[in-house]
Amino acid sequence: MRSVSKIGKVVSLALAAGFLLIAGIVAYNIFATKPPVLTGIDGFEKLPIKKDISFMAQSNRKIKSIDIVVTQDGNAVTLLSEKPDKPEAEFKITVEPRVVGLSDGEASVTVTAKAGLFAKTRKTFPTVIRSSSPALSIIDSSYITDQGSGLAVLVDAKKADKVYIRALEREFAATNSIYADKNRFFAIIPIDIETQGSPVITAVAEDAAGNSVTVPVATIYKPKVYKKDTITITDDFIRRHILPLLHKNEGDMPLLDAFLEVNEKWRKETEDKVSQIVKKTADKILWNGPFVQMKNSKVFAGFGDQRSYRYEGKDVSHSRHMGFDLASLANSPVYAANSGVVAYAGELGIYGNAVVIDHGLGLMTLYGHLSAIDVKEGAAVEKTTVIGKSGMTGFAAGDHLHFGVLLHGVYISPVHWWDKLWIDKRVLAVMNSKG
Repeated sequence: MRSVSKIGKVVSLALAAGFLLIAGIVAYNIFATKPPVLTGIDGFEKLPIKKDISFMAQSNRKIKSIDIVVTQDGNAVTLLSEKPDKPEAEFKITVEPRVVGLSDGEASVTVTAKAGLFAKTRKTFPTVIRSSSPALSIIDSSYITDQGSGLAVLVDAKKADKVYIRALEREFAATNSIYADKNRFFAIIPIDIETQGSPVITAVAEDAAGNSVTVPVATIYKPKVYKKDTITITDDFIRRHILPLLHKNEGDMPLLDAFLEVNEKWRKETEDKVSQIVKKTADKILWNGPFVQMKNSKVFAGFGDQRSYRYEGKDVSHSRHMGFDLASLANSPVYAANSGVVAYAGELGIYGNAVVIDHGLGLMTLYGHLSAIDVKEGAAVEKTTVIGKSGMTGFAAGDHLHFGVLLHGVYISPVHWWDKLWIDKRVLAVMNSKG
């Protein structure tokens, strides 16, 4: 009897050990299995006419199943239902909303992946469905444009959520805010002074799902030849005008290094800041009629002038002059060239004390080297409002106004904006075209 009892105890212990082992294995599978990690499923956030989507599911155990369901107006459409039975699975799926019975509009996507016995990942997010492309056509454009100038474009775009003009590897937003007909979109785009060859310009319309259509904008491009100047830099010039800008004394650094610090490093930092200032613009035209040149002023330097700086008989630096230098009497009043809103008023690197005025639709004017500023940021100004006084702050050898015009952050020639005929023919006639 005693031996039977011992055998029973051994069997009981063995059964208990087996149970604990099985329980341990089950617990390990339950608690050690990580929920699947899903990558690439953001491709389902927009569903155009047809879309190829690749995504992955990964876990430290075999992925038992993965399902993708789109729910719209109470109806559920299964896009994928598979049982990979491996720890890492890659999926490629082609989605055609119309083919699977989905309608244009909003919907939700649910992706569910299971691994091991109970590990699960479920993500639900909204999607936009568009089963047809926008319609796009050119109504009118300036047609002829100059290097360093601007081009106006008016298009008709239906079923579009975004319309822009693409030129010189940049995109310039078009707006419909100025029209009662919201299918009409207008933009004035810059033609960069550095443009080489005839630029390819296209209009693009996109919808929220990513469908797009592109049409060419016919353009005659006229290159220009810009003046080349060689400016000799002397030690005396650096001592008088450069060292004070750097708050340096002679001997603190080599004189040439001081000049290069201002002409190259400061210049770049200044233009980087200008690029940030001009990003925010009114979505409507704030200006009225031609822009005005500084009263009783003489032009001392023009737009696009190419400058080579010579020091001790060698060319040491280069720059382009991206505006007009206008001089009158010292501390002459400086007027707003047209109506707008002050986007910036303060110190601006090589431009010294400066004011930037937003005239709407990406068009801005810059006033540099001021001895005094008489306006504040956010203030509305009218044409000929006094905004400050001319001076020689910043990188300037004498009292004058540096006047620049920017379009979507690109410097363009002010000459055209002083010309009523050019504005009427190249901008307003396009904007108001009946099509």
